[in-house]
Amino acid sequence: MDPEEERNQELELLQSMYPDEMTVISPTVFTISIYPEPPTSSNGGTLNSSNQSLLVRVEYTEDYPATAPVIELSLEQSEVSAAEEEDGNDKKVIDEPIVLDNSDLGTLNEKATHEAEDNLGMPSVFAIMSSLKDQSESILQEKQVKREQEREAKIREEDEREQAKFRGTLVGRENFIVWRKKFKAEMAALVNKDGKDEETKKRPTGREIFEKGLEGSKKGDEDDEEILQERVKTIGIS
Repeated sequence: MDPEEERNQELELLQSMYPDEMTVISPTVFTISIYPEPPTSSNGGTLNSSNQSLLVRVEYTEDYPATAPVIELSLEQSEVSAAEEEDGNDKKVIDEPIVLDNSDLGTLNEKATHEAEDNLGMPSVFAIMSSLKDQSESILQEKQVKREQEREAKIREEDEREQAKFRGTLVGRENFIVWRKKFKAEMAALVNKDGKDEETKKRPTGREIFEKGLEGSKKGDEDDEEILQERVKTIGIS
């Protein structure tokens, strides 16, 4: 088939497949906008759509499809329509949208070039568009996974800091000896304060006072009994 005829047929097919996304500039130059699906979170939630599109500019070479078409990529940001906003409210939406950036365009360009080379000799634009969409969504999902990992690491760090407040210092032989010496020094300082250590030592304890009280009571009873016996004897003699 004549290369020009092949290009014309592919162009008509692409227009039917991308009625809203495709803009024909000339018989050999056109653009197609690709809208990657937003990534999902680990709990199954869907992130807000970024409304970002990957604009693919395609230019047929003179002998395409025997040679690869010229592909240029750029990023576009579209506004959210009222219908899209209403539809988005019905979904489980979480977090801020994740977007492609200029550093991702290099990876996508390589993907497009590789796909075009694999399809030399046959119309390849649709295959290139499909691979670019898949690669874009893969990049976005990887970014989402990285975001979640960073967030989880931050949460773990915060938990560790909170738990450290209640853990205190683990007791080992060395720090126990240090603490014991410090404790003894503090107690000695309290005992020696105002020179009251000797006076404190001379004071009887509560138990000592109690026991002495009992002994005094017994001795008093014994003395009373001896006096009574002496009086009885005196009365008997009289």
